Amino acid sequence: MSHMQYLNTRRKLLIGGLVAASLGLFGCGGETKDAPVAAGSGQAAAQKLVIKVGHAATESNTGHKGLVRFNELLSAKTDGRITLDIYPNSQLGSERELIESIQLGSVGMTFVSSAPLGNFKKEFFALDLPFAFKDRETVYRVLDGEVGETLLGSLEDINIKGLGFWENGFRQFSNSKIPVKTPDDLRGIKMRTMENEVHIAAWKELGANPAPLAFGELFTALQQKTFDAQETPINLFYDMKYFEVQKFITKTGHLYSPFVILMNKSVYEGLSDADKKAVAEAFDEAKRYQREIAQASDAAAETAMEGQITFVELSDAEKEAFRAKMGPVYDLVKRKAGEDIVNKVLEATR
Repeated sequence: MSHMQYLNTRRKLLIGGLVAASLGLFGCGGETKDAPVAAGSGQAAAQKLVIKVGHAATESNTGHKGLVRFNELLSAKTDGRITLDIYPNSQLGSERELIESIQLGSVGMTFVSSAPLGNFKKEFFALDLPFAFKDRETVYRVLDGEVGETLLGSLEDINIKGLGFWENGFRQFSNSKIPVKTPDDLRGIKMRTMENEVHIAAWKELGANPAPLAFGELFTALQQKTFDAQETPINLFYDMKYFEVQKFITKTGHLYSPFVILMNKSVYEGLSDADKKAVAEAFDEAKRYQREIAQASDAAAETAMEGQITFVELSDAEKEAFRAKMGPVYDLVKRKAGEDIVNKVLEATR
């Protein structure tokens, strides 16, 4: 079957699912059993609903653990009627493919990092503002508040229900050469970045020599000195054993990258009011749990690397020296995401 035939088949299945939903008999990228599922009115009899969930991370990732917790809570709140069938490790596709599958309805739920969502809804590029978030308290205030609601709401016209934001973490700078404390220290450093126009522009403004590289090739590139530096959250740095080929981590906290939890909009709207409430309550509880273990994961990774990595702490004034060079990058983000949403993010971080 060609890719186009596959997509056409999935579209037909989705349309069939929506017709069934109007009769109170829908499924969600999975299986339905027993009696009819409750429609939005809540008048139909309850039916078991198994939601197919895919993501690109490993089973040790805190996002996966958050989904496991979400599944336990949702099952408990619905007496076992609604459960998640979770497929990790990109079994159902890459992050971009998973977003497309959510739109089609062939996957019911996923979590993805915020960066690829910008290719579907430009407003999400606003989260690529370097050095915009000074701490997690600021992050949570922005993402759990009006700005976060605006971003999630922007997804609805592409058939996606955004449930909220989980912790992916602050990205930190590491290198094998010197303890970096100022932008001047970055001059001449060869740095790997994601294939992201904003990220590349930011590191160029700071004086580094950035270039994109596939994540799976990064360890070898650092080992062979093709690149001197990279940037990731600390827990991922530890999981990938970069401490074997890097010497210094500067706690720049230059970007906060959230996980965004997405659900097929048609599936969500087919839930009863009571089940929507159960989803919201289970999600909020799972969010608190996931954020707690994500923070603990960073702390544990840092402790585990003591003696192997030199950690460089930056004062507020030193961080401001980096942020002060971001004017052209902020202008780029405004052009990509829209000035209104960027200004809302910046205002909310103050």
